[in-house]
Amino acid sequence: MLRRALCKLRCVTRPRTTLGNASACVTRRQIVTLAAQRTNTNGVLRVGMSAKAVGSVYAREYAAAAAAAVPGKYDWKSVKGFLFDIDGTLVDTDPLHLVAFRDCLKKAGVTIEVDHEFFKENISGRSNPDIARDLLPELTQEEKEKWIVDKEEYFCDLARSQIEPVKGLRELMAWIKSNGVKCAAVTNAPRPNAEMLLGGIGMRDEFDLLVIANEEAANKPHPEPYLAAMRRLGLSAEECCALEDSVPGATAAIAAGVHTIGVLTSQTDAAMKEAGVGQTIGDYHELLDEIESARQE
Repeated sequence: MLRRALCKLRCVTRPRTTLGNASACVTRRQIVTLAAQRTNTNGVLRVGMSAKAVGSVYAREYAAAAAAAVPGKYDWKSVKGFLFDIDGTLVDTDPLHLVAFRDCLKKAGVTIEVDHEFFKENISGRSNPDIARDLLPELTQEEKEKWIVDKEEYFCDLARSQIEPVKGLRELMAWIKSNGVKCAAVTNAPRPNAEMLLGGIGMRDEFDLLVIANEEAANKPHPEPYLAAMRRLGLSAEECCALEDSVPGATAAIAAGVHTIGVLTSQTDAAMKEAGVGQTIGDYHELLDEIESARQE
């Protein structure tokens, strides 16, 4: 069964896109409505789809419409809100997640090699229940839930002494606060993990809002976590910028109509551009330089 499940992860029949030639009249509401129709209640497009496959379908379905709604070059003079993913975006945790998944999957009897490519393809940006469903099909639901708890505890043990913010984040956060701009963290991570990571880099109180996807109607790549963040901040998509390091995360933000920047801690520039991000950055020094330059013009 495991071999068949893994085959599903790699061999996906993608639906024919209906928005590939979307015109400029496509509205943000249509993007969100279509996103909701394409997913089930857990925010998963289809059982057995990898992170890359899910992201690719969303990108092809909604990228043209999102591009029509969000300008390719963002107006930094009007930004009122930053929406950050956490894992890999605020904190470069992907190497630790890879170790945690590799060791815990091996303990559960999974013999496939969990390397960087497998991690990017099947794990990065996805929720724990979806990963456990696809990679551990022989476990009961109760066993899956226990495996998730054990894996998260193992990850936290690894992360507590090894986490650092992505370069330039502290400087960007200082700029955000000094300019009265709002910010939210929007994540698929469980709340204890999210709070531990923010606390670990000394930024738990720096965010106006923490949105946990599994406490909302759907996980990323569904846009609902980002829509929820904007509702609670009282901001529109045009007033916000999202920062993401994964294809599913970027897909969620783009489908919510938000200008999205890819942070290149885990994915390649090509992969993030294929997902539809407006631009990519190596770290936050690069972004802050751009913002300050644009606001001086």
